[in-house]
Amino acid sequence: MALHADVSPYEIPRSRGVPPVVRWLFIAGIVVVFIVGYVSVHFAREFHVWPASQVETKAPPSGHF
Repeated sequence: MALHADVSPYEIPRSRGVPPVVRWLFIAGIVVVFIVGYVSVHFAREFHVWPASQVETKAPPSGHF
């Protein structure tokens, strides 16, 4: 433990915290993650044919092409 640690001949700058630009970019990134998640869930049923037995395939199901 240092003696008189609070007294220093040098002026030590104090942190002003996280810059506002970093906060806004973090918040924007979180919002984008939720938007991409919403779009993924919203379009999950689009462009799919369910059940798979109704899908027209040109390859026989036996595996021989």
